[in-house]
Amino acid sequence: MRRGRFAAIGAIAVLVAGLLGTSTVVMAKSPAHPATVHAGAPQAGSAHSVIQAGSRVAAGIRPFAGQPETKQPFDPALASATLRHLESTLHVGRRASQAAGGTSPAVVGPPDPDPSAASSQSAATVPFNQAGLDEHATGAVAPADTSVGMGADQALEMSNLNVLQVGRNATNVGAITLPDFFQLPEQPQFTFFDAEPRVQFDSLHQRWIATEVSWDCFVAFPGNAATYGHGYLDYAISDTPDPSGSWTLAYFYWNDEVPTLPSFGTSTDKLLLTASLFAMGAGGGDNNPGCASGGFIESQPIYMDWSQLGPKFDASKIDFEFDEFADVDVIVPAIQEPVSSPDLRMVGVTNGNLAGEPADDILHIDTHGSAAKSTLVEEFWDLTASNVVPGSVLPPSPQQPGGALTTAIDGTLDSAVFNAGRLAYTATYPCVPTGDSVTRDCVRVTELDDSSTTALPVRLGDTLLGTNGFDDSFGALAFAQSGDLHAVYTRSSGSANPSSYAQYNVATDPAADWSPAVLLLQGQAASTETDWGAYLMLAQDPLDPHAVWAGPTATANDGDWTSNIAQISAGDVGAGYTPIAPVRVLDTRFATGLSGPFVASTPRTFMVAGANGIPGNAVAVTGNLTVTNQNAAGYVTLSPTPSANPSSSTLNFPLGDTRANNVTIALAADGSLSAVYKAAAGHATNLILDVSGYFTAGSGDTYNPISPVRILDTRFSVGGTTLHANLSQPIAVRNQMGIPPEATAITANLTVVGQTHAGYVSLTPDPTLAPATSTINFPVGDTRANGLTIPIAADGSIAAIFKAAKGTANLILDVTGYYTPTGGLLFHPLSPGRRVDTRLAIGPNGLGNGLSGIQRTTPRDVLVIGHYAVPATA
Repeated sequence: MRRGRFAAIGAIAVLVAGLLGTSTVVMAKSPAHPATVHAGAPQAGSAHSVIQAGSRVAAGIRPFAGQPETKQPFDPALASATLRHLESTLHVGRRASQAAGGTSPAVVGPPDPDPSAASSQSAATVPFNQAGLDEHATGAVAPADTSVGMGADQALEMSNLNVLQVGRNATNVGAITLPDFFQLPEQPQFTFFDAEPRVQFDSLHQRWIATEVSWDCFVAFPGNAATYGHGYLDYAISDTPDPSGSWTLAYFYWNDEVPTLPSFGTSTDKLLLTASLFAMGAGGGDNNPGCASGGFIESQPIYMDWSQLGPKFDASKIDFEFDEFADVDVIVPAIQEPVSSPDLRMVGVTNGNLAGEPADDILHIDTHGSAAKSTLVEEFWDLTASNVVPGSVLPPSPQQPGGALTTAIDGTLDSAVFNAGRLAYTATYPCVPTGDSVTRDCVRVTELDDSSTTALPVRLGDTLLGTNGFDDSFGALAFAQSGDLHAVYTRSSGSANPSSYAQYNVATDPAADWSPAVLLLQGQAASTETDWGAYLMLAQDPLDPHAVWAGPTATANDGDWTSNIAQISAGDVGAGYTPIAPVRVLDTRFATGLSGPFVASTPRTFMVAGANGIPGNAVAVTGNLTVTNQNAAGYVTLSPTPSANPSSSTLNFPLGDTRANNVTIALAADGSLSAVYKAAAGHATNLILDVSGYFTAGSGDTYNPISPVRILDTRFSVGGTTLHANLSQPIAVRNQMGIPPEATAITANLTVVGQTHAGYVSLTPDPTLAPATSTINFPVGDTRANGLTIPIAADGSIAAIFKAAKGTANLILDVTGYYTPTGGLLFHPLSPGRRVDTRLAIGPNGLGNGLSGIQRTTPRDVLVIGHYAVPATA
């Protein structure tokens, strides 16, 4: 292990570009802003400071006019070939190192990866799979390099020089070129090369993030001089959860160096950008358009704090820190799914440039602290030297009809993801698949217990996904919310065209047990490209706990690449219901579940499953959420995953009003729930959650929805009479208004009216004068309602009690459905998603928001199916 700590460099001055908008047909850009150059000597803490190390500088604004052109016009295929040429030097170096025996095993070598075993799971399903981006042109841009980000209702796919926006309802919202997205249009004076885009949706911060690399070949502009040109690491962050809305654009740049292989990672409080830097030089040939012709220099991570990246952030005031890794060719940040840890994890493969460190070892880097506060600390672990996992091993070139699919393959790391203490990464690795006799390519999936930020990670699994007679290569990973790990990769052989497949490992299964493979996209011909599959980025579905999204690639009829946008789902068998007598799982007033009130905008997590009669395998619960003792108006959001900026609300309330709302909500994979109180800074509130039942996968009672029927109205002695304080009254349920005798629980709406004193009402399956939970809280004189799910007692009734110092209250109970042991529907829990907000405009093609404008007495319809992960069979 080695440890490093470095000092703050200061703020960076960058361009905050014009906003990117969309219409219902195509995404469009606004004109680029005039540019200003900010450069100068390094000066920590100044408004416009720079990073400078050797000849490198990272700061400033790109010039958009008045500069001489020193390179040939922009050619996408040539730019692509340039990056492949630069990056291939990494492959050549690693091949030479391994051929010379450069890989130095530890004294007691770590165990070899294990061949995968067949799990008892069925193959994943692909409920959404439609055409994505493609490349059909002479001199096509390769490889596909597809990344997909998934938001609540829309997906973005980025690949090479294009961006595609697609809705869950299978609507293509629009497309835009990458230069236009990052506002790098062709100029009369010069052009920018740009490539290698990445995109992801951060569900914690409810923001989209995109990156790319670009470069120019200008030797000088005011206040800055370079020998050959400038390289840029561009990034964009959406200002809202809607990718059709505005984005803030910014970037870093270096003199005489070009970044490649960009990536990023996020934590609860930090954003990380990474790239590998190559030297520029004189050029103009086929492999170095203009000025990109040098060798590898180093990899570089750049850290920023989310607290300084608010909507429309002022990039000139961002403090950042960076480090330099000449001994690591490529740094792969682990994408957090969901974002739940303040630490950033990275993995890489050493190249032997550091004295005493062998080549091809797997290096793990954990970073914690704050860039803005200059408290970042990096923890380094050589996992191979520490006998955790073997290092990188050179794989054979994957085959396709007519020869090799690609020679640009070296076994380096392709993808890394992190979920609740589990870190997983992929690489292509040589193996002899079960039943085979030939060494082929396998997708190596390594999983580590990385829950401690200061301890050596522990190997959970190191598995080879291989297929008899085929090469499986270029894998990528994503964790579903359920904790299941999904892998997508390319499969080909001497007789099989390059196609895309997917498998998954269930969180509760051994790490080596993987499902059967499912075909995502069938190849139609042998590839005519010189490179293939260098990068693939999957995304967790933020709403569907069983799904991930991918941009699988395959060959088209002309030998170029094509892709789909695919949702991959596994293990969603539906959940049955078990009603229970209401139990209190959270009461912050008395340290039940959590101690102390919720502070505004600070999400907190508490356990639900595994206690109080709720089993550890519960996937969702019904209950009642109550807010009390709040010292400011606001709202609370309850969700499976924590978010400081939730996109929906569970309970809204004024100051000084104890108020409740019913919930039917999915649990996180570990059986927990998270809540956040949104109000002005410095305020706090107490929360109470009473659970009345739970759902388990594949077992339990089933639901029968009905048109609402009124079984109780004490104003007119329907089903009961006016309630008197502190006296219990039974309510007949079974055999009433079509509710059958086998019903075990009901869903309903309870209304209190005409109360003469403030208090609360509890509905319970059995009568009690001292209920431990509440169903609805109310002041005097306020007609108030709340939904509920409540078990039915053995005699077919439920009990109601009005708790108050004195007085009376009338109740109305409208039943909307009931549960029975068989014959009904199973529940499929989703994370909350807001389908209607009449304050907002309707999104493009009905995405994002289903109704707009004040709701009056005229009924209006809103389409739910096809949005927010609700399928057509709902």
